[in-house]
Amino acid sequence: MAYVSRDPSSGGLAIDLQYRTFIGILDLWHPVLVDCLELKRIKQLTATTYEANYSSDGSSNTTRSSVVVVKVARFEWELPRLSQETLVYKRLENTDLAPRFIGHVHEHGRVIGFILEKLEGREANIEDLSSCQSALQRLHDIGILHGDVNKYNFIVQDDAVQLIDFEKSQLYDGTAYMQAEMDCLCDQLVENTGRGAGFTR
Repeated sequence: MAYVSRDPSSGGLAIDLQYRTFIGILDLWHPVLVDCLELKRIKQLTATTYEANYSSDGSSNTTRSSVVVVKVARFEWELPRLSQETLVYKRLENTDLAPRFIGHVHEHGRVIGFILEKLEGREANIEDLSSCQSALQRLHDIGILHGDVNKYNFIVQDDAVQLIDFEKSQLYDGTAYMQAEMDCLCDQLVENTGRGAGFTR
């Protein structure tokens, strides 16, 4: 890190170099670690999320790779949100409520994000209210407050609904906020400003 300032008496530039270890995500629960340089970026979805080709055997052969969703922190201040989201995915493992967590993403050993399976489907609308309510209730029953129930965070596949984007989620033990989240769901499914759609809308 470099701190650049101007000396008040001489007017010259002063540079103070400091070395420190950058923080990363520490709650590593999944056995798979993937170097970010092994992921071939395909399409940017949001500022922190993109689609990429990933091969579980580490090869660069795209015929043996699959398209995944990668979420990484670009700046240190984004790490706490992604760390929290990592823990939420741990709790959601094997529930069929969210995409499958494939592994942690590291940069020279420092974990900065994670890889998820790419869900095929569409965003929810008001006709999916009952299915979305059911999925959200199951999430609440597990003790998770989603925190951002916009219609783009519900992926509809035939009759099944899965949730994505748990950056604002909290492990929660109360009912008041969960009821408020459930009560606003209908309005969120008819909202048409594009809020929450990312770069792809």
